[in-house]
Amino acid sequence: MLNDTIFNELIRKAALAPSADNMQPWEFRKRNDTIEVYHAVSRTLPNDVMNMFTWISIGAAIQNIVIAASEYDLDACVNYASSNEKLNPIAIISFNKGKEKLSLAEYINLRSTNRKPFTNAQIAADVIETLNQLVQSFNANIHWTTSATDFGRLAYMDAHSSYIRLEHKPLHDELFSILRFTSKDIEKTCFGLTFESLGVPKYAVLFAKLLKYWSVNQIVSNMGIGRLVAKQLSDKLKATGGICLITATGQNNVSYMEAGRAMEQIWLTATAVGLSVQPYGVLPQYLTKIKVEPETFLPKYITALEKHIKPFYEIFPQAASEFPAIVLRVGYADKQSARSDIRLGINQIIKIFDSNNK
Repeated sequence: MLNDTIFNELIRKAALAPSADNMQPWEFRKRNDTIEVYHAVSRTLPNDVMNMFTWISIGAAIQNIVIAASEYDLDACVNYASSNEKLNPIAIISFNKGKEKLSLAEYINLRSTNRKPFTNAQIAADVIETLNQLVQSFNANIHWTTSATDFGRLAYMDAHSSYIRLEHKPLHDELFSILRFTSKDIEKTCFGLTFESLGVPKYAVLFAKLLKYWSVNQIVSNMGIGRLVAKQLSDKLKATGGICLITATGQNNVSYMEAGRAMEQIWLTATAVGLSVQPYGVLPQYLTKIKVEPETFLPKYITALEKHIKPFYEIFPQAASEFPAIVLRVGYADKQSARSDIRLGINQIIKIFDSNNK
């Protein structure tokens, strides 16, 4: 049923899933007629609280497999493992003969992050309702705002959070460890980010590269330039068709993988109806971090972030008892960002076991 050719094709589709900072933290193994899914520990963001973004990313990859399998007349069934030990699979996907093809398969290749400005055209209520219904298939929830006032409030919160990644040394070091400066860097790793993929203008790239050096970065931070850049990037949240928050029902790997599957289903459906999507992870990550591991922040950053809790849940009041996973800017755009071509090859994401670990 699951021959090597189909397995390879499904893995190629899985590898096209979005992942936080393009870390691609997944590996796969074919065992008989199942696909075992593994956490690639070496491609985990060091400061990812509870590995939440890793699990969301892996969930998106799993959903690509589920959708793509229907192209081969296969129904996929996802079973999560009770253990997330690195030597054990975190999920096992089994297959049965399918009855119908899932219409989203063709959009896996087309889905991309669009960091370009969106128009102010609102998303029709029936489209939002369709997207809401999709989430009901997963153990996750979705909450929307289409208010221009809320867009401005979220832009403010995002800007007053994003700068911390430049100013707080552990987060600064993490960021520059996954930025790729040369083609040789890209070829060596095949994961991570380029300044171009982040939408940094060419004229600013040289300056941005200098921020790698902590002494330079401190000078820039003291001048307030980092906060200004964060504001400019966050201002895109003010013009969009809608902003949604996807939440997990628990703070564990399974719940976040379910949120990741829901995110990918929404993203592909949005792509199919001509909508653009850009994920924003700062607020979900930092609001989680100050509750779970506040010791990783300096006191001044905790104070700044705590001020966002109340307004954030005023915008998404029904999410107050849930756990924020990812924010999506969704809308119509006249231009598309260039799709990142930094991808691991299929041989790099197939799990290999030695003779002592079969």
